[in-house]
Amino acid sequence: MWDELGKWEDENHAMVFMVITTQELRADISDYNAFDKDCNEFICDIDEVSEVLVLEALKHAYENIDYHYGIDFETINDHCYDYIVEKLSSKTKETGRWGRGQIYDSETKTFERVEDFLARQKEKKNAS
Repeated sequence: MWDELGKWEDENHAMVFMVITTQELRADISDYNAFDKDCNEFICDIDEVSEVLVLEALKHAYENIDYHYGIDFETINDHCYDYIVEKLSSKTKETGRWGRGQIYDSETKTFERVEDFLARQKEKKNAS
């Protein structure tokens, strides 16, 4: 890839400033909350995320990040992470498997599992 890119730069009198592969993105965001097994926000291992979704996230970042404010790998990683988590979260909501996170209860000043909260809401609805 690097040889071909170097040839392309020479032939087109251009300089490529940034190349990000899906493999590099996976490595960079593998310890973010949604992919960290020790975190309450864990959704899945980054290696379980489809290649199609990771590439889609990179394309989304390319098309939507405002380059006028400067760009760096962290900005791209954060954007891709948010995109992937949004897609995974909406998918798990559709399949009914959402509930690994926690919700803050302002009355009791404690956190509770989303799964417990949803079960309690369902009970309230059935009791009505």
